[in-house]
Amino acid sequence: MATQFVYLTTYPNITKKNFKQTDLKSAKEINQLRAKMVNFVYPEEMYLFVESIRPFDVRDVGSTKWLEVHEMIIKLSQQACLELAQNREEEVKEFLISRDKLRLLIHEAYCVTLWKTRVLPHLLEIDPNPQATFLIYTVLYHEAALVSLLDVCLYHPSGCETLQESVLDLIDYCAQAVSQVIGLVSMGYHENESKLDVDEAVLTELERQKRDFIYKIGLRCISVLNYLADNVSLFHLSAARRLLVTHDIPWLMVDVLSFRPWQRKTSKGLQKFIDEKWTNVDDAAKIVKPEAQAWFCVRQLLLNAQIMENYTLNEARCKQLSKLLGLMHETLMDQLPPLIELKMFLSRLTLSGNTAKSQILLLEDIPQIQEELMKEVERCGGFYQIAQDQDSVFLSKNKEDICAMASRLSKAYGTDLLCELEQNMDDLKVEEPKDCGAGGDGGVEHNCASCQEKAKKKCANCKQVHYCSRDCQLKDWPQHKLVCLKN
Repeated sequence: MATQFVYLTTYPNITKKNFKQTDLKSAKEINQLRAKMVNFVYPEEMYLFVESIRPFDVRDVGSTKWLEVHEMIIKLSQQACLELAQNREEEVKEFLISRDKLRLLIHEAYCVTLWKTRVLPHLLEIDPNPQATFLIYTVLYHEAALVSLLDVCLYHPSGCETLQESVLDLIDYCAQAVSQVIGLVSMGYHENESKLDVDEAVLTELERQKRDFIYKIGLRCISVLNYLADNVSLFHLSAARRLLVTHDIPWLMVDVLSFRPWQRKTSKGLQKFIDEKWTNVDDAAKIVKPEAQAWFCVRQLLLNAQIMENYTLNEARCKQLSKLLGLMHETLMDQLPPLIELKMFLSRLTLSGNTAKSQILLLEDIPQIQEELMKEVERCGGFYQIAQDQDSVFLSKNKEDICAMASRLSKAYGTDLLCELEQNMDDLKVEEPKDCGAGGDGGVEHNCASCQEKAKKKCANCKQVHYCSRDCQLKDWPQHKLVCLKN
């Protein structure tokens, strides 16, 4: 459950088990290593950051106050990832749940979705070739950070308990996000290796970024739906009905498992979506997180006798669910043993055939968040009017304003701190015997591609060019990107 969008690498756990006792001089050394841990949000800041989260309307997106909260959301998301990666106490999760902020995270995710789908197209009609798009990218990134925090918090039943009526809005949001991923896969998007043309038009690049976020958010929403299905007994009956009847999540998950959006074939070989990025794998049968979450989501819903009373197993649904039997091979069952019960259920379903029952009429609650946002948009004159009002914010041609905003956002994303964290993680590694075999550097020293000083870091993408600092990497990027992106 790591946040990986601009981009926080998932670091190994810094615990005693990572090191051989013979390699450590004393317990004091362990404490010194732990003292080198860095934070994106320090304990004394945590309360202020969480309390600063508040709801915004669509017209407020991109405003000064919105950006201030955006910076805090980003840092909280990065800190939550860091706590998970290093097996620390999950303070971000505890603060968000105890201060009842999950509903606001859902509200903000919906707000960005409306802005992205209804306001952004009008902005691009006003100026088809914007001079700078990083603020638009910031809004897209904001949504990804919100979903990341929800993913972290809803893993725990205590997080699900605080949702109350907002769970209906979250179910709607996640179902739509997963459906969008299926749509992208059906168009072959996941087979595209996203090679960036250095002369690519601004709008084409913006559309690529937008789809990348849709893809990553959709895969995270599979996990969120699994957490909701696992804790459905904590919610009102309307939540179960919305999962099973309104959106038919079992049917949706069968489509997800059939399309396999976490896997693709490329010129580099088979790749799977691991820790928010495409990674080459040798074992095609290895189960990755989104795949496991999709299977468990189906299992939690279909094996819950209480809520299945309202799920009519008609002929079409039986046919759809039976597709899962063809996917439940022996290797899968070995890796996910709880699916044995699901396989037995599906086998009985295939033999018994249509078991449709008359549905019980229930009074269903109506999601409130999106409706409230839409009413506020109407009071503001509609989406086009909002786009005109935001023209000066997102389509500014003032170079000084653009540079100032870029500098501010760069600091907010903590790129320097990420480099420091990466360096600390390198320092924490216990020296291993030097290996001159294939795949190792054999202890060879490298020089920075920019200043020629000794360099310990290397490009995270191509892993071929070394740098001594983040600044040198940025200076060399105009030359290096021609080779890096090609590779």
